[in-house]
Amino acid sequence: MRGSPLVVAAGAAVAAVVLPLAALLAALPGPLATAAAVAGVVVAAAVVLGVGRDGHRAAARALRAGVVTADVGVSLATLPALAWPAAVLLAAVPVRDPPALLAGAPAGRVVPAPGAAALLQDVTSAPEPALLPGMAALLTVAAIAVQDPGRGDAIGVPWWSRRLPRSREPDGLRVAADRWCGLLVPAAVLLALAVTGFRAGAGQPWTAAVPAGLAVLLAACPVALLAAVPAGVRAADRAAGADVRLPLPVPAGTGWLDPVGWTDPAGGPRPADRVDTVALAGPDVLTGSGPGRVTVHAASGEDPAPVLRLAGSVAAAAAPGSALAPVARALAAAVPGGLPDVAEPDEQPGLGASGLVAELVTDTGRPQEGAGEAAARAGTTVVAHAVLVGSPCWLLEHGIRLPPGLAADRERAEAGGRAVVAVAWDGAARAVLALSRAPHPAVRSDVDALRAAGTEPVLLTPDGDAAARALGAAAGLDPDDPDAVRPGLGPACRAAAVAGLQVRGRTVAVAADPGTDEAALARADLAIELVPAPGPDGRPARIVVRGGPGTVAAAVGLARRGRVHARTGIVAATAVTVLGTAAAVAGAPAPLVALGPLLGAFAVRARRLRIRT
Repeated sequence: MRGSPLVVAAGAAVAAVVLPLAALLAALPGPLATAAAVAGVVVAAAVVLGVGRDGHRAAARALRAGVVTADVGVSLATLPALAWPAAVLLAAVPVRDPPALLAGAPAGRVVPAPGAAALLQDVTSAPEPALLPGMAALLTVAAIAVQDPGRGDAIGVPWWSRRLPRSREPDGLRVAADRWCGLLVPAAVLLALAVTGFRAGAGQPWTAAVPAGLAVLLAACPVALLAAVPAGVRAADRAAGADVRLPLPVPAGTGWLDPVGWTDPAGGPRPADRVDTVALAGPDVLTGSGPGRVTVHAASGEDPAPVLRLAGSVAAAAAPGSALAPVARALAAAVPGGLPDVAEPDEQPGLGASGLVAELVTDTGRPQEGAGEAAARAGTTVVAHAVLVGSPCWLLEHGIRLPPGLAADRERAEAGGRAVVAVAWDGAARAVLALSRAPHPAVRSDVDALRAAGTEPVLLTPDGDAAARALGAAAGLDPDDPDAVRPGLGPACRAAAVAGLQVRGRTVAVAADPGTDEAALARADLAIELVPAPGPDGRPARIVVRGGPGTVAAAVGLARRGRVHARTGIVAATAVTVLGTAAAVAGAPAPLVALGPLLGAFAVRARRLRIRT
């Protein structure tokens, strides 16, 4: 429950406490105090049975399955605390006296039910039983409120941060609480029965023995446990700002890997703790997806404009993540107007692409725009070219050799660290394209941040050897280290490179665009999506990053700190539960011990998470 309905429920829960408390403090006459107590029970019943109905249903399903969950703990605390005062008030309702009516007494005379006066006195004069319904209502509202991680359709949350459907969030968020409740709740039930039986056996009336047992159940209400993991998620979101989103806990029993360790904060090291290598995968991981600057070295007698147009058309048909993707963006930005369509496109990953490009050319030799209408005009001709765009070695396999001038241009461009693509059509080499791509301005410091996080960055890129090593050197990687820079890798080869690192004993985090490197992300120990792309329903939860390597380093640190935050919250919540239960067994009144779970939950929720750099 979120938004205004939860606010209304919280107000009603407070009213369920204030009504009988006000009557007690003001020392109102008996009938008014009774009316306040009845009103408090009615309002509390509306909250506990109405707002908390989904939780009670889930508790019933769990008990039928023989499982003790956090829902069971909340139900066992709130329902008896509501039922006992309600039963007392019902027993104290005046009833008509049948013997008096048979003896001819005036019709309508009423007398209290046997023992009603004492029961009513317990409810309307003692604060302990009078406040039980209100405390049950407050615990019900708190148990719902603290489980909200602040994700989903909340205003101000970017769409790319909504990694899991809202209907599946609570199951994952309460996994840790369910695990602890399986131990704490049965013990609390046994203690409550023992305390009630001991007091009754010691001669105390049931009106005192039963509230003592209820105090144990209220103290063991797992509200603080339910708050621990969602509080960690919210704190991580605050610490990360708008550029990093850690995944929400996944539902129990799905078999998905929990990279942060939300669902098992007390277990062994998780992937985020063990990561020692960060693979920066894809053509744009260091440069971004903006167009680079392309330089056309045309062969003698060739016009650069057709080179850009025909090469751009074929490169645009290349698959995402290929070495031609940056070339396609640069050419599209350099060509005024639209690119012609390509027929029969065919890409050889890591080598090049080919296709048939047809244009309407006027008698002056210029391409005619508006192909559909121009076909009927006189003076135009349809010209088709078989275009190849790729590495010079690939063109040589097709029997096309670069002329001496283009070969010299190629060598100079590669020596300058630029990516080189050759363009040919109709069996002849026409130009060499030199693509310059600069890394992010702060990429060197970002790479240093990855090393400071205890990880070693590795670049997996489809760029050629010279261009890849120049880009790696600009980013602060060692261009001579074969492990630091892996050039000439297509999407499948990048996934294989990740597997190779794992075989060598490394724990690898892959930072990549899921649109181009889904295979590498699926192979990673820790997957970090660099591009905000919504995935299909059912994809495992992943860290989502908007930015460069520096944000990746922050995400790894945030995942490690998030788990510590959740673990600390669970330890604190367990301590609050145990101490409150001990106080209830020692005789502390029920309203007082019921404040323990409430205050513990909000204390856990109020904690902040900071990334230590």
